[in-house]
Amino acid sequence: MSGIYTKKCVDDVWDSSEGALPFKLQRIAEEELGETSAKRKEALERLSQLLEEEAELNSQRDPAFLLRFLRVRKYDVESAAQTIRNYYRSRVVSASSYQELLPSKVPPAARNLVMVMPETDRHGRLILLCRPGIWMPEELPYADLHRACLLCLEHMAPNPSTQTSGIVLLVDYAEFTADKILSVNIGLVRKALGYVQDGMPMRLKAVHIVRQSYAFDMVFALFKPFIKAKMAERYRFHGENFEKLHEDIPPSALPVEYAGQGPPLDFEAYWRQVDEQEGVFVRGNSFGYATQNKDDMVANTEMPHELTTL
Repeated sequence: MSGIYTKKCVDDVWDSSEGALPFKLQRIAEEELGETSAKRKEALERLSQLLEEEAELNSQRDPAFLLRFLRVRKYDVESAAQTIRNYYRSRVVSASSYQELLPSKVPPAARNLVMVMPETDRHGRLILLCRPGIWMPEELPYADLHRACLLCLEHMAPNPSTQTSGIVLLVDYAEFTADKILSVNIGLVRKALGYVQDGMPMRLKAVHIVRQSYAFDMVFALFKPFIKAKMAERYRFHGENFEKLHEDIPPSALPVEYAGQGPPLDFEAYWRQVDEQEGVFVRGNSFGYATQNKDDMVANTEMPHELTTL
């Protein structure tokens, strides 16, 4: 039954049944998000009604989809509705990134740069790894790397643990050189930051930057003005010193390049999981605003209604 918690062993961290949460996630949802069975049912009804009144927006309205946004906004229904609008607006203002947002369209060069790691951090949060340092612009346009990251975020979103505990980023800038800065699409970076801060149905709890060089400092200075103060507080700059990183991500979850004790990174295994969800992405791409003219949405990359409750 939709909207009913399923109590399971506390070690069970995944429950694919609609609206259900494992026991320990239920506790987090109750304590941090204020989620109760009654509140969930009422909020789902109100949110679905608000979206039905949006004549220009053809949004998914199944409970599993709506719960992502209710949880990220701690059951503030109006904020959840606005986040859904922002989510779909980003698909218009960043149309080039969302065209053919399908696993089958991700080239091999991008698949070796981004993945969701198999283990979580010490707080039970999934880890999205991105390696822009070894990105080769002459082999892979920046837009394709950007699209691969979006696919990974979409792939993480249905997981109840991401909706309750949030996610973290691990960004490896080893080998990032100054000449690559010219190939970074700052417009896409700005739009991505708008999406992450105001339209993403997950809370980004930490951004761990490792093995960065002076070239990273240069590119970071370009997009730092678009990072909100609250989000900026979540950035952690580790360089080659992984001791602080290990305070949040245990060595057992990390490969040797991050002074870890875990197995080598297996990008192929991860992307096989994503490939299996091709049909899910096809369906997701069928929703959105009726207009495809970004000038009808917003005149710039800032979301029309900024939210700060991540």
